[in-house]
Formats: sequence, C-alpha cells, structure tokens
Amino acid sequence: MTDSIGNQPAEIFGYPVANRSVRAEHVRQRHECPFRSVSCEKKSRLLGSAFGVCSVRTGSGVKAVCPRRFEEPGLIDGVPRALEDVARHYFGTTDDVVVFPEVRLPNVGAIDYVIVKHRAMRSEVEDFVAVEFQTDSTTGTGELVDAFRRFMDGDDVTGRRYRFGMNTYDSIKRAITQLMNKGVVFESWGTKCYWVIQEYIYDNLVSRYGLATGFRAEHSTRFALYTLEPQGDRLSLVATRVLSTSVDDVYQAMRTNPRMPDKRSFVEGLNRRLQLRLAVR
Repeated sequence: MTDSIGNQPAEIFGYPVANRSVRAEHVRQRHECPFRSVSCEKKSRLLGSAFGVCSVRTGSGVKAVCPRRFEEPGLIDGVPRALEDVARHYFGTTDDVVVFPEVRLPNVGAIDYVIVKHRAMRSEVEDFVAVEFQTDSTTGTGELVDAFRRFMDGDDVTGRRYRFGMNTYDSIKRAITQLMNKGVVFESWGTKCYWVIQEYIYDNLVSRYGLATGFRAEHSTRFALYTLEPQGDRLSLVATRVLSTSVDDVYQAMRTNPRMPDKRSFVEGLNRRLQLRLAVR
C-alpha cells in the first residue's frame, strides 16, 4: 500500500480534474463513461449515484482504479487500444480480427476478452488469444468519495490532498489467483493470455515475490504493461513493454519468496500476545 497522505483523484468521468471544458462537464453531468460511450457503472456504497473516478494521482504517478479505464478507444471502431496492441503483438496484424467480451471459461470463470483471428472470408477460428484487465483499488476510499463529491459540487480539488491509499497487494493477490487458475488451462491448450496492467503493479509483483523478468515466446502468460500519461487535455494509455512468465515460474517464485515471514519472529509475537492475554485473568 502506498502512503495515504497527499493523494487526489486524477480523472473524473474520463477527464482530468483540471479539465473543466464544456465537453468534459457535459459528460460529467450525464455520468457517462467516455471510454465506452455508456453510463458509468462504477458504484460506491457511500454514494447513491455513479462513482466516476477512473484514476487517481499519488506521489508515484497516475493509477487506474477502474478496469473500464483500459477500454480507451483505439483506431478500430469499438475496439479498445490495449486490445489492438495485443492483437498486433500476438498476430502481427489487426486484419480479420474480432473481439468478444466476457467469454466463459467452464469451471474456471470468465475471460475479460478473447481476440479471435478468423480465416479470411470465413467464419472459422484460425487462432485466438485471451486478455485480462487488472487495475488497482484504494484504501480509505471514503476520502476519495469526499473528493469526488466536492468536485461534482464545483470545488477545485487540484490543490487539495486526500487521505486514501492504494490497495496494490490485494489487487495482486486477486490477480495471482486468476493467473494460476487460468494459466494452467492456457498452458494445457498451448494458447496465450495477456494481462493488461500498469508498470507499477508489475514492479510490485516482481519485488514482492522475486519473479524473474523477461520475455519467452513459449510462455502462455504475458504482461502487457502501460502507463497513463498526459496527452493534450486528456490522459492516455501508453504501452511500454511486454513480458512473460509461466505458472511454474510464479509458483516457484512464491515458494522461494525472499520476503517470506520469519517463523521465530511470528512465534515471539504470539508469545507477547499470550502474556498480555493471560496477565488480564
């Protein structure tokens, strides 16, 4: 988790908080998601309306907190830029490519997207690749909700700082579970799955578990890494690199984790708690 002091929303309903243009305000008043051209679906139990915070700004950069943020449009109508990038990286082209969202993987769950390359002029699969989007989440989210409310009421939040943090470890735990469960399937099939995540999450994963970095064509699990950077009066996804791993590599990294807790220290902590508990009686 990052420091929770000095953070603020970066984008609200798809536009940077400093952008008060007519177009941006129109989208916000309608609670639209400009990345999907539909109403925002993000909710908070603290709000009776859509919670349109797409990304937040911390001392280490801009961080997406809604998977829809990765659906930023590309050059092909209706296809997110990140999926175009994956198609070009894997197939080498976007010709004869069709995207299917939320494809069920029996006994495992759902795949965010499957990109299918069909045979020319034929409705027959030539090849396919799976894609998963993984963004981060926040802690102390009540402060972020307060910032959102103030902004929607017309306040300038750019000069203020809010006490919320990033729940990156929880995001990684959820991603690892899916990566292992789905990765086993994809490896048995001899197919690939790209995980679209931001650079800082991947870096956290590597440092936390000592995961080896690099790219090997035979690996079924691939990481398509991005940053969010200013472009004009908006923020835009910027592709940085593609790396890979295998289920065995992830499992081995977790088994030999250099940050493995020390058992003796853990038992000493239990002893201290026992002493306090039994002293009360």
